[in-house]
Amino acid sequence: MPLEDKMKILEKLEEGVSNTDVGRLFGVNESTVRTIKKNEKAIRASMESVSPLCSKVLCIPRDVNIEKMETELTFWVEDQTIGGRPLTLKAICSQAKRIYKQLVETTGNGNPDKFHASKGWFEKFRNRYSLRNSRLMGEEEPLNAQSAPKYSKQLQRLIRARGYVPQQVFNAEEMSLFWKCMPSRTFREKDKNPESLEEAKDRISLIFCANAAGDKMIKPLLLYKDPNPSCLLEKDKNRLPVFWRSHPKVSLTAALFLDWFHNCFIHQARSYLIEKNLEFRVLLILDRGPNHPDSLFFAHPNVDIVFLPLEGTSYLQPLDQGIIEAFRRYYTKHMFDHFADCIEKNPCLTLKETWQQYNIADALVVIKEAMDDIKPAALNKAWWKLWDDVVNDYACFPRANEEVAKIVESAKRMDFKFLDIEEGEINELLKFQALAITERESVSINTEEDKSPEPEVKMNLRKLNAVLRQASDLIDAAIDMDPFLDRSLAFKKDFNKLLYTYKEVQKNLQNKAKELKKEKDTNEEEVVWMKKMDTESESEGESESESESKSESESHKEEQVERRKEDKKPPEEDPGPSSSGTETLTISEESAKAINAELDFWNLTLELNLERVDVPELKEENPEAVPSK
Repeated sequence: MPLEDKMKILEKLEEGVSNTDVGRLFGVNESTVRTIKKNEKAIRASMESVSPLCSKVLCIPRDVNIEKMETELTFWVEDQTIGGRPLTLKAICSQAKRIYKQLVETTGNGNPDKFHASKGWFEKFRNRYSLRNSRLMGEEEPLNAQSAPKYSKQLQRLIRARGYVPQQVFNAEEMSLFWKCMPSRTFREKDKNPESLEEAKDRISLIFCANAAGDKMIKPLLLYKDPNPSCLLEKDKNRLPVFWRSHPKVSLTAALFLDWFHNCFIHQARSYLIEKNLEFRVLLILDRGPNHPDSLFFAHPNVDIVFLPLEGTSYLQPLDQGIIEAFRRYYTKHMFDHFADCIEKNPCLTLKETWQQYNIADALVVIKEAMDDIKPAALNKAWWKLWDDVVNDYACFPRANEEVAKIVESAKRMDFKFLDIEEGEINELLKFQALAITERESVSINTEEDKSPEPEVKMNLRKLNAVLRQASDLIDAAIDMDPFLDRSLAFKKDFNKLLYTYKEVQKNLQNKAKELKKEKDTNEEEVVWMKKMDTESESEGESESESESKSESESHKEEQVERRKEDKKPPEEDPGPSSSGTETLTISEESAKAINAELDFWNLTLELNLERVDVPELKEENPEAVPSK
């Protein structure tokens, strides 16, 4: 009987229900009820030590490191499947143990010997992550050296039928990079700070793309977890050496690849082919993956898409023929040189402090330097398996041992601890870099990315002036220091050529500053003029109000004069009979002279705008006809 039912029986007994009624209610014998009542303390203690009554499923927490290991192992299995590499039960279990051991060493929690990667675990792992269709050994054989030429001949036949030249055929491949990874003997192994350990495994994703001629490398797509890191706030992301994009999981999705295809690849390929006086027609060769959707076939009318076979991608992919490995070696060398240069400039810095100050902006500089080290002849030679007719020199590819030796020399410059470093440790570091697999997510094209508006970045004229002043001081110091004047003058000439771009920018910014100042002064003059006009309009309003009051008083006076004129007219007499039939009005000569004098006086007063005028009294024969003032 479940503990929950026993607890219900005990509750009924506490309510005073008899043993018989409780047994009849729950369908058990009366003796069973008595036994449960007898063991009441043990039953309640058991209930306190288990999950709550409301929980339907009892969840046992798993080891966190095992969950992380299984997630990384899933990506590894998927990459192996897409790359056409055979998988066995032993290989998967060995990789699982290796990843679990690394996680335990990183976090410091758990025991690496606790996880055995048994067959039972593998079956549960396969069912848990729906890996039933993963190709294991015994299924279809991958493409090898005997079967690969068949596909290569088919591709070459397609290239000849479409009339493509090596400059028009491109290959793109994605990779991941631990951009702050250091050798195992450094502080990374001793530091127990989880943030530092996670920072050491900070990952970026890149897409490399180059043509078969080897003379054109498209600006790579770079995925970072932060869309606007603080070290790039003052940088224009459209003018970086990479096509900058962000993703929280640093995962290359179909939407991000299409964004790079339309906004970067198309523009640069068109400009390159126009410069070469070639028609804008491109053949782009890709591997078959969820981040390369079928809609690419219709993405652009001048671009043809060809997918490599799933079972032979790693064997035929041109950029997988040593180009990506060479880039990792170049990146590691330039990163070590950057650390050594920083310590030489500031001897007070330790290697750990220099590593902590190394940010993504510095990594972009190192990435650009590593890309510049990849020679066009090496890019051309990488097509020897897929299109051997286009290769010009088979002996141009850099030797890995020579590059590793250069990395060792750069590592010795960083710190005295690396004076006895060997090539084996560098090879181990490069192998660890190769484990930086690219996460692939099967998402729709309409995946929403972070489209928060980026702040507008402008050149600071004050900082630019300071830099150019320092450059001028450097030239003067070189001339004073060098005893050979011709050499110092040649240095000055070459240095000024390098500064020409920034001087042009300075001139443009100064012109803009003058225009802005002029506009500001004009606006200030307009503001002053508007204030002046406002004051004048106010004074004019007051004068207009006064003139209006004056005009009203003048009109009132004119009305009074007219009224007086009418009152001064003599009374009309009854008209007598006349031959002409017209009426006549007779006025005495004295009255006429008085009226004319009065009219002249009022005209004069109106012209002089007098406010008050005393009207003289008229001397008439009939004084009652003139009204008193």
